[in-house]
Amino acid sequence: MGVGQEEERPSSQKPILSFRRFIYIFLGLLALMVMFDESTRDEFARAIGIVLEPLVGFGGNYPILTLMGAGIIMITISTVIRDQFMDWVDMAENQKISSKFRKELMEAKRANKHTKVKKMEEKQEEISKMSMASFKPQLKSMAITMIIVISIFGWIWLFLEDIPSVSYSVPWALNAQLTNQIADWCFVPFPQWIAVKMLISLPFTQVLMVVLKMYDFNKRLKEGET
Repeated sequence: MGVGQEEERPSSQKPILSFRRFIYIFLGLLALMVMFDESTRDEFARAIGIVLEPLVGFGGNYPILTLMGAGIIMITISTVIRDQFMDWVDMAENQKISSKFRKELMEAKRANKHTKVKKMEEKQEEISKMSMASFKPQLKSMAITMIIVISIFGWIWLFLEDIPSVSYSVPWALNAQLTNQIADWCFVPFPQWIAVKMLISLPFTQVLMVVLKMYDFNKRLKEGET
């Protein structure tokens, strides 16, 4: 019976793994469609606007507060989703092992220790697989978060186009239009509101990431004690 059960496990897990892989591939392709197809992006933007408009729209009267609110919502959702996929403890351990391995390999090469270098290079593939294992959860989370992020960006773009053109003071200009390009010298035609949103949301992102990582580390420490 034991042998039979062991033989049945792989066959019972394959459909689940294949279905999950299909979902991630589908979400990744959908994210690309939302990113590059304007009509699809606008549809997603209007759909998410049904929720964002009453929450942070403020009737178009306070666009800076709208940027702040939409940015906080976007960062919170994407960061929490990413945190659910990531094991920060394992990731930190893998990074520590990889860093130590690279340091020892470089020292062995400088010291011309050919035997040690050869042995370590044989283990290099294993270290690479370990690093890739830590990178895969990020790709999975990106398949989901990219759809949300691009949709919210699309909604902000449509939202700001519908409100009257008003000048604002920003660190790089006294009278700036949110929908105008950041600067003539900027080779990427980013509008002003993207820079404003980044200034608002980046500090919040860092704080939220630190809080979630501390929570995960403390949780693992408590589990280790018990």
